Amino acid sequence: MPIHYNIHTKEPYLRLPEPLSNIIITPHRLHQLEETIDAKVPLLNDPIIYLNLTGPPYPYLREHEEEWVKMRCEAGAPVLNALRAEFETSVKEQQFFDFCPFSVIREVTEQDPTTGDPLKDILIGDVGISRYSFYEYEHGSEEKAEAQRLNDELPAGDERIVWQIGDFMAPSHHGRGIMTQAMRMVLQDWGVPRMNIKLLKAGAFVENIGSIKVFEKNNFKVVGTLKDWVSISESRGGGRRSLVLVKWKGL
Repeated sequence: MPIHYNIHTKEPYLRLPEPLSNIIITPHRLHQLEETIDAKVPLLNDPIIYLNLTGPPYPYLREHEEEWVKMRCEAGAPVLNALRAEFETSVKEQQFFDFCPFSVIREVTEQDPTTGDPLKDILIGDVGISRYSFYEYEHGSEEKAEAQRLNDELPAGDERIVWQIGDFMAPSHHGRGIMTQAMRMVLQDWGVPRMNIKLLKAGAFVENIGSIKVFEKNNFKVVGTLKDWVSISESRGGGRRSLVLVKWKGL
C-alpha cells in the first residue's frame, strides 16, 4: 500500500488494508495536542497497558505527553517536509531517513466521500521505531553504553543499524488484528524502503502473550529470555520481571 496524502490537511498517512481500512497511522499532531493528551493519558494509566510497557513513566501525566508530542513533532518535521515536497512536486527521490513519522494509530470516524481522506479520527494506539536499546546488556553498564553509542553513530540508511519496535493498543480495540497489520504496514511501507531496515529486534514481558504473538505474525522469532530482567516499582506491581527477546527475519 502506498503512502497517502491528505489533501485537506497536507498530512501523509498510512491506511490499513480491508477489512481494517478505517484504521490509519499518522504522524503526531501538535495542533491537536490537547485532544491527544485527553486520549492517550488514560490509556497509559490503564493497567492492561502500562503493566506491559517498559518505557513510559507511571503514573503518566499530562505534562509527560505534552513533552513527548512536542519532541516527536520536532524530530519528525524535516521528514514530513521532505515528504510533502515529494507529493507536491511529484519528485520521487530515493532518500533514506533516520526517523519513522508514522506512529500514531487512529480510527477514522468521518472521511471525505470523494477522496476518502480522513476528516475526523480518534487515537487508539501507537507503534514506534527507534534505535535499539540493547536489552541484553546490564543496565547502566559500559558495554551497553558503548553498544548504543556505536549504533547511534551509524548514518541514516546504514544497513548495520540495529532498530527496535514497540507498540500499544487501546483495550477497546484488542483482538481485531489491528496491531499485527499496523506493524506490518509500518515496516513494509516505511521501515524497509525509507529507512533501509535490515536488523530489527524487540522485547516483551513474558506475560505479554498478545504482543509476542503480534511479533511472531510479523516474522519475528523468539531468540531468548532475559530472566528477572528488571525490577518493577511497587506502583507498577513490584517484583522482578523477565523479558522475551525477538528478532525480525525480514518481510
